[in-house]
Amino acid sequence: MSNRKVQKIVVYSMLIAMLASTILIGISSFL
Repeated sequence: MSNRKVQKIVVYSMLIAMLASTILIGISSFL
């Protein structure tokens, strides 16, 4: 695997983690 591919995977996983945390915060604030 090339270094650029690894960087893309890391960036996407970070974005998904940020989205998941914001969704969880939104759900917990609604409850």
